[in-house]
Formats: sequence, structure tokens, C-alpha cells
Amino acid sequence: PPEPFSIFRKRGVPVGLFGNYAKPGPGIPKDAPPKRGLALFFDVLSREFFELVKLNLLYLLFCVPVVTIPAATTAMCRVTLTMLRDQNHFLWHDFFSAFRREFKWSTLLGLPLLALILLCDGALRFYGAAALASPVYGIPLFAGGVLLLLLLCAALYLFPMLALVDLPPRQALKNTLLLALLCLPRNLLALAVIGALGFLLAATLPMSLIYLLLIGCSLTCLVACFCAYGGIRKHVLR
Repeated sequence: PPEPFSIFRKRGVPVGLFGNYAKPGPGIPKDAPPKRGLALFFDVLSREFFELVKLNLLYLLFCVPVVTIPAATTAMCRVTLTMLRDQNHFLWHDFFSAFRREFKWSTLLGLPLLALILLCDGALRFYGAAALASPVYGIPLFAGGVLLLLLLCAALYLFPMLALVDLPPRQALKNTLLLALLCLPRNLLALAVIGALGFLLAATLPMSLIYLLLIGCSLTCLVACFCAYGGIRKHVLR
């Protein structure tokens, strides 16, 4: 395909803010065996580190209106999945194309999901405090905890599904819920890693704000997409 932003280069406008397309990196040797598992994850993390930093800044910029968070998350997943699939990517072009293309359904499906997660979190806090006074509140506390875990597992798949697979929204949502259950052990491990990163972020405030600004969101997305892509590739892609 034609090189993005070539018209700006002809007019002398620099395009190095989100990547210098005129100087491609060395790439990967043609005969190198494909990496899998944790080797793939750390290979992408080391090879695309500075791209992840730029992706993090771009994501935070697009999240400023708040209502755009679901669409920005889908766009970030699109770029991250391209890295994991070892495909060529152009950061701004791929991000904005996915943001614009999937804005409607990312918002209509993502905002209710995020609202349910916040509602369950508030319910857990309430019933957790109430259970200290009366054990009977332990039942809704347990049910709310299970529901929150399932919603978080669904969130691992919803945005990568919208970014990667061209399906009707109802089918994408159905696949998301099924994968949340089919890949439960893998999902719980991914949530544990993301939770550990979030705990470290909260425990080291305000120093960790630099980490959040530079790579916190894109690294979390890399973990989530690394988990989700395995299930999508196995159960959805043909």
C-alpha cells in the first residue's frame, strides 16, 4: 500500500512525532522461527518498547473526552495485536482508522460493560463492609465477586474482538462472553498480572504517575491482548 502521509513529506512537513516511516527498523530475519508464549511477549515488549510509549501517549490523548475511552481502547488493541501478529503497522494511521471505524460499537458495547464493572466494584465495597457486621452479607459479596471476575474476563476480549474480527456486534458480544468462560484459567492469570501492575501503581503514587504516563496503559493492553489473542485465534479465527 502507499506510504501514509507521503503528501506531507513532499511539502516538507516532519512526520517523526509518531514514527519515522522513512527509516524502517532492521526487522526480523526471514528464516527466524516464530516466537510463541512468553518468548513472543517479551520479544514484542523489547522490540516495540518505544512504539508502546508513543501508543500510550496517543491513547491518553484520545481518552481526554472520557466518552471516547472504549473506542480509544479498541484502537490501542488494534495496534497491539498487529505487533503480536508480527505485522507491519503505522501507529497513527492504524490507531485512528480503528478508532473511527469501531467508534459506534465500541461505545455502545464498551460503556455499559465499564459501567457494570464499576457498579460491581461499588457493590463489593458495600457488601464487604456489611459482611464484617453480619455474615449473611457474605452471600451477595461472593456473588458480586464472581460476577465482577466474569465481567473483567469479558473486557479482556471485547475490545480485541472488535479490533480484530469483522463480525456483527451481537456475534462479537456472544463470542466475548463464551471466551470469558472457555479460557477462564488463562483469563484469571492475565487479570492477576494486570492486578499486580495496578497494585504497584497505586502503592507507589505519585512516583508511578511517570510510569502511567509513559507505558502504563499500553503495557496493560499488551498483557490483555496477549491473553485474548490466543483464545480468539483458537476459537474464532479460521
